Amino acid sequence: NLTLVLSLNNIKSIEPGAFAGIHLAELALRSAFEISMMQTSLQGLAGLQVSRLIVGVFNDDDREQDFEKGLLDGLCQVQMEEFVLICLRDFEDDTDTLFDCVGNVSTIRLVDLGLEQISQVPVGSKVKQLECKKCGFDDVPAMKLSLFKELRVLRITKNRSLKTFEQKFEGLSNLEVIDLSENRLTFSRCCSRQFRNCPNLKHLNLSFNSYIRLTGDFNNVENLLYLDLQHTTLFGPGSYPVFLSLQRLIYLDISHTKTEVKFQCTFCGLNS
Repeated sequence: NLTLVLSLNNIKSIEPGAFAGIHLAELALRSAFEISMMQTSLQGLAGLQVSRLIVGVFNDDDREQDFEKGLLDGLCQVQMEEFVLICLRDFEDDTDTLFDCVGNVSTIRLVDLGLEQISQVPVGSKVKQLECKKCGFDDVPAMKLSLFKELRVLRITKNRSLKTFEQKFEGLSNLEVIDLSENRLTFSRCCSRQFRNCPNLKHLNLSFNSYIRLTGDFNNVENLLYLDLQHTTLFGPGSYPVFLSLQRLIYLDISHTKTEVKFQCTFCGLNS
């Protein structure tokens, strides 16, 4: 259960095999390497078994690190349950190697990255939880994310440039939780259109966004238990029974949504 923090160092290299056979609860490597030495140094982690691996830099560090092709190749020989990549700026080559060596990690967190699109997803990926926080998306990258067939929890939050939701999630039969809160989303025809063949989706968080129009079409997400829309301007509720098909819903938050109840059957269908 040892946690090893090597952050804020000036590591020039890690000798190959130095971590072979070592088991750690957590290894933190933020702002730990000399400039341009991260890729070479990560090769030295081969043989490590770790529950959580944190790689990246600190916001206020002068040693800015861009994502270059093959940067994480050294992690192909590391066994880990959770991988955190934090505070990397420019991504070259459309980020095509981002998931090459972490596609079988159960939990991946991408935090404060200059990531504008999702990389190629390895066939047979085992990722079950994915978080993209403070990234650079302008549209919800649902098409690429739908290739993570084992995905159960997806969080895309605090992306200031994320304003549109044109793509569709499709074929994610294991997906249970989607958190798209604290972005700047504006879209209509919520929410069946955005989710196809996602029968186990139970938690949907769209709070703290811009404008969402509810049409009452929840056929593809009729098993929802939790729907959070607070602090997002809504169109639809209050005028007609938009929640009619959400028979199983047990939590609904439409506070601070500028909803004016004008229709007697506004909450019809919410039998749970």
